[in-house]
Amino acid sequence: MKRVSYVHLPVFAVVMFMLCGIILTSSYAQETPTAPYEVQQNPSGEVEIIVPARIKNADKEQDLDESKAYADAKRDVKAHINPTLWFTTGCFFPLVGPLYSQRDIKKVPAARTLGKSPEYVAFYIDAYKIEMKKLRYNWALGGCIVGGLVDVCIIGIIIDRNRN
Repeated sequence: MKRVSYVHLPVFAVVMFMLCGIILTSSYAQETPTAPYEVQQNPSGEVEIIVPARIKNADKEQDLDESKAYADAKRDVKAHINPTLWFTTGCFFPLVGPLYSQRDIKKVPAARTLGKSPEYVAFYIDAYKIEMKKLRYNWALGGCIVGGLVDVCIIGIIIDRNRN
């Protein structure tokens, strides 16, 4: 029967923590933009849900505002994100990094919304937050996967050296 050294238990715990971090964070749901709606009550007491015109395609100007705001927000997010920060966060904190990347974004660049319509501003802010969370999560998850693989290799080397 082979004797187990004291190194194996912490190594096993670290490997399990890394694997659980990868599994738990890969199934984390991404936010999807939901369509706002308005609820009104008629005098007869019936509740009526009014879906905005952009879903019904009745108002083309609002559709243009939405698509332009979304494109602008996506371009600004790519310029403002720090991929190195989120990748290293995922590498060094495999479970916490991707989860922390989904926290609420409080700073949205206000200079891009000056002089724009209220609909444009609302679409821009929503799209900016969603795209920023998505890119942060993707970079942190990539770092989590790479960090986990590197940790498994290092732990394997340590175990192999302790056997000899």
